[in-house]
Amino acid sequence: MSIINIGLSGMSAANAGLSVTAHNTANAMTPGYSRQRIGFGAEVGGQGSGAGVGVSSVERMADNYLNQQIYKQKGSWGYNAIRSQYMAKTETLLNNNSTSVNTGLDRFNAALSEASTKPQDIAYRQTIISQSQSMVQRFNNLSTQLDSQSKQVGSQLDAAVSDANSLMASIAEMNDSLRNSGGNGQKMTELLDARDEAIRQLSSQMNVNTTYNDDGTVTISLDQGEPLVSGSQASKLHQTQDGGLELQRGNGRFALGKKVGGTIGGLMNYRDGELKDLQKELDVMAYSFATQFNETHSKGYDLNGDQGQAVFGGVDQIDGAAKNLSLLIDDPKQLAFSAKAGEPGNSENLQQLIDLKNAPIAIDTSKLDPAEAEKFKNAITVLDGKSIHSSYTGITGDWAIKTAQLEADTTAAKSLVDQAEGERASVSGVNLDEEAANIMNYTQMYQANAKVISTAQQLFDITLSMFR
Repeated sequence: MSIINIGLSGMSAANAGLSVTAHNTANAMTPGYSRQRIGFGAEVGGQGSGAGVGVSSVERMADNYLNQQIYKQKGSWGYNAIRSQYMAKTETLLNNNSTSVNTGLDRFNAALSEASTKPQDIAYRQTIISQSQSMVQRFNNLSTQLDSQSKQVGSQLDAAVSDANSLMASIAEMNDSLRNSGGNGQKMTELLDARDEAIRQLSSQMNVNTTYNDDGTVTISLDQGEPLVSGSQASKLHQTQDGGLELQRGNGRFALGKKVGGTIGGLMNYRDGELKDLQKELDVMAYSFATQFNETHSKGYDLNGDQGQAVFGGVDQIDGAAKNLSLLIDDPKQLAFSAKAGEPGNSENLQQLIDLKNAPIAIDTSKLDPAEAEKFKNAITVLDGKSIHSSYTGITGDWAIKTAQLEADTTAAKSLVDQAEGERASVSGVNLDEEAANIMNYTQMYQANAKVISTAQQLFDITLSMFR
């Protein structure tokens, strides 16, 4: 091997090194990119003499174990983060002065107490009518906003399920390409990066377990072992009419529990857990508020001497009571404050209405439709024996505690994700300072080998001149 050829091999190797370094630098900000490292090997010529240098490998710097740690932590973070986001929104809604039931109750009860000094005064009575309408609006608005939030969660869940299905199909397709690639080439390296990035995105949507196979494919399953991707076959998620989740594998479908984790699991558990429980408890409070007031009001007499009629409507059943609550009277003379007909200054029944602020919620479930009694069983049990005011205070307090805990859990989970991604970056990430040093080294290597060729050419010319 001539000195010139040896120099050429060095220049070629330096050029290959610069190419890899340039590729790393260009992809420093590409999500999921794993840096590449070039390997050189000495070439041996005849009789053991040196023959220059060659590129022995271009290695993708990746660690499957570190990737698996990211997948694990992302599922936990996705689950906590989405629930924390919605819990915080609802906490604000519950405590907002314009929607808080307790703020309305305080004003409503204050209006009743003020009227006790002059129960026949129309101005006081009109204030009570206004505060009654305000209570109706508070229950209506809070219920409407919770319903709207439930629909928003449902839309976000639709998008998350669709995204997960697309990712699973994409991973299966890349599995097939990698299995048929023969394990070589730049295309395979790019596919491996793209597949790992797709798995990272999928792991935010659900808790996933991965197994890397010898044929280049990866098998993905849920924590309970349900298969999501196997070779070139991808399962598909479907939402059911009752809000559940099914996994389709081939022609078969089977139900998944709600412990799928990730954003999907967090959305399902929030919508069907905390949010639905709150909606039921709000309905129970609206039903109890209206029916207790109506019952007591019906025992009194109004300024016309007529027996009291129902003040609030829309409470024929608990289900939807908060949304359907309405005000049935708008004439202040129809408020039945007197315990005796023909005594407009009597306030005995008004006092009974005032005392309702401390009355416990007590719903006789035997008088309810069996299906409704079963549906609201837990909500009634939670609120039974408490006043509406103390019930709402308890709900907002519990909600605040849960929200704070979720925020802490989310912060902790994000910290673990950052730690796992930092460990991956130490192996797979592009260090621009290191790449800058490599550029300098390869440039010097290229120049030095060019100098070798130039020197060899000079020696060759000198040798030729000796024979002229």
